[in-house]
Amino acid sequence: MFSYPITATFHADATPQAVWDAITGVERWHEVLPGVGEARIDPPGRLEAGATIRALTGPQDSPVNLFYRVALAEPPHRLTLESDTESWRGRTEYTIEPDGSGTKVTVHSTMEVTGALLRIQMLAVGKTMNKQREDALRERTRLLLTLAERLV
Repeated sequence: MFSYPITATFHADATPQAVWDAITGVERWHEVLPGVGEARIDPPGRLEAGATIRALTGPQDSPVNLFYRVALAEPPHRLTLESDTESWRGRTEYTIEPDGSGTKVTVHSTMEVTGALLRIQMLAVGKTMNKQREDALRERTRLLLTLAERLV
């Protein structure tokens, strides 16, 4: 199995609770994440282990449904989300900790390639695809931290 990890660290001028609220406040994601439409937690209510985050993304005429399983939720310090397809399994871990007057956020994301076709693609263009994943992770996290800073 091929595994592609990414780790990135950020600082937010917000409290750990505000960062947690921004990352887990899925109903507000559309405010800062381009292309994200409706997002919700199933079952409705508090985000906790076992719940599923469902979000629509992409063009309105052909949206894509995204699903994230909540594997771990320890407010306001740790959140682990998992997702998978026929070709890969993903796991993203957010660690949120006080850092002076703000918050340090470490995001660790791993994509494990399970499908043969994607395995071949990754051998050919893996560095480029991983760079695109890293750029997307950094941008998404930066935008969510912008939301956290507005919540303060």
